[in-house]
Amino acid sequence: MIARINNVIRHNILEKIIAIIAATALWVVVMEDQNPVIEGSYSVPLSFVNVPEGFKVLHASQPIKIQLRGPRSYFVNYEDKDCRAYSNLAGLEEGDHEVKIEASFPPGFELIAVTPDQTQIKLDAYIEKQMPADLIVTGAAGANATVTKVSQSADTVTLIGSRTAVESVTRVIGYVGLSGNKADFSLQVPMTPVNDDGRAVPDVRSVPSLMNVDVSIELDLIRKTVPIEADIIAAEGFEIEQVTIDPAQVEVAGKDTVLNPVDNIQTESITVPLGDKSVKQTVGLLVPEGVTANIKEVTVEVKMKEKKQ
Repeated sequence: MIARINNVIRHNILEKIIAIIAATALWVVVMEDQNPVIEGSYSVPLSFVNVPEGFKVLHASQPIKIQLRGPRSYFVNYEDKDCRAYSNLAGLEEGDHEVKIEASFPPGFELIAVTPDQTQIKLDAYIEKQMPADLIVTGAAGANATVTKVSQSADTVTLIGSRTAVESVTRVIGYVGLSGNKADFSLQVPMTPVNDDGRAVPDVRSVPSLMNVDVSIELDLIRKTVPIEADIIAAEGFEIEQVTIDPAQVEVAGKDTVLNPVDNIQTESITVPLGDKSVKQTVGLLVPEGVTANIKEVTVEVKMKEKKQ
């Protein structure tokens, strides 16, 4: 039996080998016709690996095109999410860098190109910075009610974020709404870091994020509007030519015995450095004990001139 099988196998062996090769070639031709090798591309976001600890990556986001070659069935079976574009940031320091973009993709594909193949990034260190916490009172108290004091649990907050973002913050503000209140009340006020345009700066965290605020209100106080006077210290040999105060008046409130003697409100002292012809500063108001004012600070612009000999 075994001898007969061996004889069948050995009989016309060359023709059989040729037939196998021909069948294989025919199968390849058919498969290539049904599933040809083509080129295609996937569009993916750029990611970063080995980002140094304590840094944030600043990057102008743009889609990365990964161009591949492979059987048509592969492009049917795989999607954008199956590919990845990334840059390796190992060993980089703070600052601007041009980094190479690499690609990973399913096996069976051949990489043709990555577009773009390089990109500009900036490594920004995370920092902390203390800034004053400013409260802005909005709305109005109830009838015959006057806010006499607004107390906050901390004068400053700590900002945490990337250097570029934190350094763009010019103020940290919180809004205290009076909402017609006629009695003392307390509330927690969200603190928001904002830039020069008054827009909230994203990716910067304020600690604390909520400020505890106590608002004291008294009833039946009298009110009046008085001018603001700037306390200016001029350098030797110079005298004041012009003073502009914005706003020029302030509304004050208090009991009769305290408020009647108040004819004006002084600013904090402004020292004009020697040689300066013009100075513009924002300064606080010196409000007497028992008196409340509807503003805390004003902007004073001073123009100086040399004294005549």
